[in-house]
Amino acid sequence: MMCVRFARAWSVVAAAAAGLGLAAAAASASVASAAPYAIRVRPVIAYAINYGSNTVTPIQAATGTAGVPIPVGDNPRAIAITPNGKTAYVTDFGSGTVTAIQTATGTAGPAIPVGVNPIAIAITP
Repeated sequence: MMCVRFARAWSVVAAAAAGLGLAAAAASASVASAAPYAIRVRPVIAYAINYGSNTVTPIQAATGTAGVPIPVGDNPRAIAITPNGKTAYVTDFGSGTVTAIQTATGTAGPAIPVGVNPIAIAITP
């Protein structure tokens, strides 16, 4: 994680946030302030579902670098990530399960039986 300190330089923060595609952060960062603030930027990770190889591949969005594929159940179809970003849930269409992945470690937990051919998943806040 990076932590960058700015004092009275919110326009720099807004430009950086806009460059990362964080429009809401850019809009709120454009407010001037006299106090220094710390901003923590977590790396953005994209997850690719690999239906044929029964894995999910994490991708560092900033660099486009693929990580080590994470084994999940048969024929993964959909993924949903918790609002805090700590867990990703993958539907395993072919196994009738959902696999939870701890995003910090890239570790898959045990399969959760959910029924025949789960095709979608959603998480409520």
